[in-house]
Amino acid sequence: MRTTAYIPARPKYGLADIVGLLFRELWIMILVFILVVAVGAAAVMTLKKTYVASASIYAGVGQEYAYEPRVGPMTDRSTQPPSLTEVAQNEAAIIGSREVKLRAVRSLGLEAFQRPGKPATGTIEKQEGDAIKFINDGLEIGTAPLSPVIALSFESDNAQKSADVLNALIGSYREYRREVFQDTSGEAIEAQRRTFEEELGEVDASYEQFLQSNEIGDFAAAKAATAAVYQSILTDRMMTQAQLDQTAARLRTLEQQQASTPAEVTLQQDLNVSAQDQIRTLRAERAQLLSRYLPDAQPVRDIEARIAEQEALVAAGGTVGAKEVRIGPNTVWTEVENNRINAAADRDALADRLATLNSQLATLRARQADLTRLESENAVLMGNRDILTATIREFQQRGAQNRADNELVRGGADNIRVLSEPAAPTRGSSLKLPLLALVILFAGFTALCVGLLRVVTRRGYVTPASVGRTLDLPVLAVTPVKA
Repeated sequence: MRTTAYIPARPKYGLADIVGLLFRELWIMILVFILVVAVGAAAVMTLKKTYVASASIYAGVGQEYAYEPRVGPMTDRSTQPPSLTEVAQNEAAIIGSREVKLRAVRSLGLEAFQRPGKPATGTIEKQEGDAIKFINDGLEIGTAPLSPVIALSFESDNAQKSADVLNALIGSYREYRREVFQDTSGEAIEAQRRTFEEELGEVDASYEQFLQSNEIGDFAAAKAATAAVYQSILTDRMMTQAQLDQTAARLRTLEQQQASTPAEVTLQQDLNVSAQDQIRTLRAERAQLLSRYLPDAQPVRDIEARIAEQEALVAAGGTVGAKEVRIGPNTVWTEVENNRINAAADRDALADRLATLNSQLATLRARQADLTRLESENAVLMGNRDILTATIREFQQRGAQNRADNELVRGGADNIRVLSEPAAPTRGSSLKLPLLALVILFAGFTALCVGLLRVVTRRGYVTPASVGRTLDLPVLAVTPVKA
């Protein structure tokens, strides 16, 4: 017994078959097209006009974008400021932040975002979220490369609402950016300054104790004064030593002179002249005798003999000599002695002075050694004081500048300028025509899809070509379908 297997085969259509079959479904496609166009047109006609308010903001590079180190010289600039494009993008990000939109919502009030006669329900947070979503749907923020201008636009179905929302956004943005870029390090700077002042007080106390314990008023002045006094005393010592050597040499010379000078000398000496007196007396007596006697008389010859004897004695020098000699102190010796005594006193005084100067030099050398030993400790303490003093001065300057900068920022001193204020647009725009065109295109596409679906889901073989193509058999004849 033979069995037969039936295998279903979907008809295969060519392009001409599909076009012909689509013409067979033309009425259905027209009906679908009309239906979709009617529904879409009805939906499009319900759309309202929209009003777009626009504004532009200039965002330049301000001080808030300049890097200033928190610690160190304030003139240090290790980084370059951002470009105009980067600044514009940063400012656009601030405008598009949720905080700015939330502040704009709160400044306008939730009623401004509710439909007239239909108050919103739900919590405040939900109503604010819906208002923010409304702003997100209508807000557009645009920046251009290498341009500091930010373009803003807001679209809604009410011209005044578009302007009000955009104005509120700009106002909230400027207020919020002042808070964002406001330097909040003022309290930290003041706290750090007070900490450094406390540390400086401790260092000052340590340094004061160091100076008092070492009997120093001012280390630099004490060291300089010690060096100056040491140099002066050293010079005085050298001069004293020279004077002492000079005085000692002078004293030795005076002692040598004194040794060769007699202490006493003859002040007055009377000579013995009695023999001449006797001769004169004898001659006077002879003259008297001649007045009475002849020259050859015996008395005359006797006295002449005595005169001759005395003259012979005088001629022999036996009768001439010192009769009376007076001796006294030698004035030269006395002067030399006085000079020697003065020189000895000067030598002793200079010797004592030299000993005193040597003692002072030894004390000063010990003092200089102590100061040299204490110099490193003094340098450490002074360095700490100088560093803390400079740091406190810097933080005081930073604190004053921080307060001044914050006041300027609160007063609106920034590089943000509104080039064009938002205004209520006088003309609205509508998308009815573009949407109607889209509806027509969509309706045509839908009708074509319905026709193709009808062609694909049709059962049987409609055209001879599809039969031959599907069964891979030649079609010899075509008969009309019986009624």
